[in-house]
Amino acid sequence: MIQTLYNTLANLHAFYLVLALIFIVLFIIRMLYLFLFTGRILFQKKVKQVTPAPLSLIYTVRNEETRLKNNLVPVLSINDADFEVIVVDDFSQDNSFQVLGMLRGRSDRLKVSTLHQETRFSTKMAQNLALKAAGYEWILTVPISYENATSEWISGISNALDNNKTVVISYCSAQNKGGFINRIYRIESYLSFTKSVGYILNNYPFIYSEENVAFQKKKYFEIGGHGLKITEPYANLELLINFFIRKKTTTILFQSDTAIKKTEDLIWNDYLDILKKSLRIEKHLSARKKAALAFDEFTKLLFPPAIAAVLILLFDLWPIIAALLLIMFIARLFIIKITQNRLKERKIFISSLIYDLIIPYIKLFYRWYFNNRRQKQKWKVKV
Repeated sequence: MIQTLYNTLANLHAFYLVLALIFIVLFIIRMLYLFLFTGRILFQKKVKQVTPAPLSLIYTVRNEETRLKNNLVPVLSINDADFEVIVVDDFSQDNSFQVLGMLRGRSDRLKVSTLHQETRFSTKMAQNLALKAAGYEWILTVPISYENATSEWISGISNALDNNKTVVISYCSAQNKGGFINRIYRIESYLSFTKSVGYILNNYPFIYSEENVAFQKKKYFEIGGHGLKITEPYANLELLINFFIRKKTTTILFQSDTAIKKTEDLIWNDYLDILKKSLRIEKHLSARKKAALAFDEFTKLLFPPAIAAVLILLFDLWPIIAALLLIMFIARLFIIKITQNRLKERKIFISSLIYDLIIPYIKLFYRWYFNNRRQKQKWKVKV
């Protein structure tokens, strides 16, 4: 067999030799990304505990009467951590503010404020109000849809806060409630988080989500708050954190006890929203980070067609091709299994492999569609 493969390679036409070379180069690139980016988190040491620092948990809510009653009470009842809770009511039309008033009477930890009228970019305005009211240096953004908060969650993040750090990131996704949309939402959240972690560890730091991310309040005010980014409709604090996040000053909590799972009945638009957010966040990154992401995505797009081409046109080389792909597949399975176990992210193992293979093509189309629609909307506004 070895002699046959050698003869095949020796007799290849220049075109087929170039095709084989392209496949090998793409294979090496994708393996490097797999181990140096996706799999690098497996070699990280566990974060050492430091002296716990107090936290300001910030929530921005609108018409969340029921969730405030159900989800805020478990947070306020945690006693073995030093933190405060700041809730800004974003012009709710239900009884949210009355519920907050009732809870405020029961807990000294709770601070409440409100936006009294409908405002453009209200989430950013509410966040700015919350940060101004925060009494502690460290801020943690929390979604109100997170229920059953535990002391391990707050304590785990509090114990990782260090004066030499500026950002602490932990995992955030949705609870497994079954259904296709819930599954692909959780897969996208998982892949986005692991991708972000990989890029941080390789000194291309950025995040895709502000939720369950702690940062130093002074950094927000040092860059002027939302400022020029206030008109961005699809991302909020992520844009600012990505401005000052650095590898050396970022702590990654890749563990289940500090992860949060939101309780939401997800619809198709919820999934599309996180795709839109990721596209817009990438658009605001530095040229260096954009180039790294573009190269990653470009080689991902080229690799499957390259596999198909060499299998069809260079069929005699199938044993080599099959062996290389098997190595990659096993390595990918190994990394996904371990990372999902660490995060206790269940029932997306095989589906995340399939999703990761086809999502680059979906995102390529969606990026074109989304940008094209935005341009048309801008043109209509100008007219």
